[in-house]
Amino acid sequence: MLPNNTSLDPNQKLDLTNHFNPFKNHPRFEGGLVITVLSVFFLWVIYFVWNLAPVEPGVRTTQIFKVPYGASVRQIAQSLEKQGIIRNKTVFEIFIRLNPEKRMTKAGHYRIGPGMSVPEVVSELGSGKPQTIRITIPEGLTLKETAALLEKKGVADAAEFIRLASDPNFVNQVLTSLQVKNGAEGYLFPDTYEFDLKVTAAEIVTQMLKQFEKVYQQHFGAFPKEKHNEIVTVASIIEKEAKRTDERPVIAGVFYNRLRRNYPLQSCATVQYALGKHKERLLYSDLQIKSPYNTYLNPGLPPGPIANPGLNSLKAAAFPSEVPYLYFVAKPNGAHIFSKTYTEHLQAQKRINAAAAAARD
Repeated sequence: MLPNNTSLDPNQKLDLTNHFNPFKNHPRFEGGLVITVLSVFFLWVIYFVWNLAPVEPGVRTTQIFKVPYGASVRQIAQSLEKQGIIRNKTVFEIFIRLNPEKRMTKAGHYRIGPGMSVPEVVSELGSGKPQTIRITIPEGLTLKETAALLEKKGVADAAEFIRLASDPNFVNQVLTSLQVKNGAEGYLFPDTYEFDLKVTAAEIVTQMLKQFEKVYQQHFGAFPKEKHNEIVTVASIIEKEAKRTDERPVIAGVFYNRLRRNYPLQSCATVQYALGKHKERLLYSDLQIKSPYNTYLNPGLPPGPIANPGLNSLKAAAFPSEVPYLYFVAKPNGAHIFSKTYTEHLQAQKRINAAAAAARD
């Protein structure tokens, strides 16, 4: 309130700076605040840009990402972060909202990966183009391992894949020239496949079986039908035992020599299959597992293949080397020592164990 003896000129402006500017007498404080605000802003920009970069720069592996119909930007961002494709869901949302022309509205399946930046991911998710994915199935995988790989790549549900591939009726409807008893184990050909992103488990099983049949008929179609299961089963054991291609026919020769003499094959690979898991070192108790796949206890071949062999192992099983050996033992480098007698075999084991002990010392 103005004093009673003070008159107010209607044209005079009040100077209220002294009352309302707390920084007038603190220039350093005012300048420091500006610097702080600018620093925070630049740090936030750096953080924002960093979160736009790929999670794993240079990585080319991709996976299938599904955008459900009606999914919101927030839901998509949460899924991308959870699957490790983007660094930060909030930054992803902000980028989308700053670029409304890039807003994703197309549901479908897309092939993306952690080696892509946020702008690249957004571009791919908004493309709406049909996509395929290339997947290499290595030699020697079991049916379950193949199913797990396909599920990891996002193209099939493992349980559904196993169910179909384990059904002899389904498998035999696909294989027109080969008939199986125990499902598709051994007949899912290891190869590089290109699948449509909307492929079904049934289509994948069918494609892999057809590829096996094509390769088998091309190379081994002249063999009698009753030999097919034997060749594929022996090939599957070779695939798990052999590391070197040149040794595969020799290992096949050893197995056939033992079969002719009615010796048990004594393949550790068949015991691993019976156990249902891989162990770096089998125990004596493992060799006693009661299973028709345990070739330490049961003479002859197991009921069916124990893995899906590649072409080299199939050729070795179909055209084995004529060798005098009955035994073999693996060296640390993956090669084998082959022996004619059990005494020689024990000596080979001792040499390998001694060399391993010396290497540890």
